[in-house]
Amino acid sequence: MAKMDFTNGDPALVLNYLTDISIDDKVALREEVDEVWSVFQRDVENAKLKSGVIRATHVEGSGFVKSGQGYGFVFVKRDDGKWHCLDDNKQK
Repeated sequence: MAKMDFTNGDPALVLNYLTDISIDDKVALREEVDEVWSVFQRDVENAKLKSGVIRATHVEGSGFVKSGQGYGFVFVKRDDGKWHCLDDNKQK
């Protein structure tokens, strides 16, 4: 977990984690991320930030040969004080 500054927006607290869920299974991944967010949100608020990013990484393979895919979910605090995941703006 680390704070990152972005040139095109507000700084955000970023959390990276490994998941057993395939990055292609966006429905299951989002359910897991929502659980992570329910805890991570407090860290973002305690840091007095308006943005939080959760980066999920899924690794496959064994031994020396492994491959990984990742996906990031961005949560922003709206002017009304409610949190919103930017993925919700994307067409499904």
